Amino acid sequence: MKSVLTIATLLVGSMAFADGFVCTSESGLNVKVFHHTQPEMGTRTAAIMVISDSQVGGGNKTIAKFTDVKGTLSSSHLTYVGNVDLRFADSRKKGELIGGTKLGQLDTIELDVNFSYMNPLENGELTEATLTLNKRNGDQIIEAAQCVRYLKN
Repeated sequence: MKSVLTIATLLVGSMAFADGFVCTSESGLNVKVFHHTQPEMGTRTAAIMVISDSQVGGGNKTIAKFTDVKGTLSSSHLTYVGNVDLRFADSRKKGELIGGTKLGQLDTIELDVNFSYMNPLENGELTEATLTLNKRNGDQIIEAAQCVRYLKN
């Protein structure tokens, strides 16, 4: 019986749960960030970030997608940076409007979430964030955002 409990504890302890944030900026941009679920990849490391516009009709809402697999997404301490790289189809829509400018004029899209794993939020709890659109010419567009913690177990 003791060995069964030990094995069960190891299995549950090694399982990673899907987590991330679903955010909406002041201008209606949606930013979804999800972390890796495989422990060897780092479960607090972002896997994907999707930017969409809630005001656009169905089927055309997604503006850009960034992934760490393609090297277009990086993360550090709950700051997520999407590299706008026009060589990849996921961010090639250079004519799409995002935050009052065209995607092709942006260098990076940065989401900084007010969150700490030391004081975790439950699934569905709100927190604040800052969305920064860094233009290739050095200008910035900064918007406040509200995020909902996504945690699936």
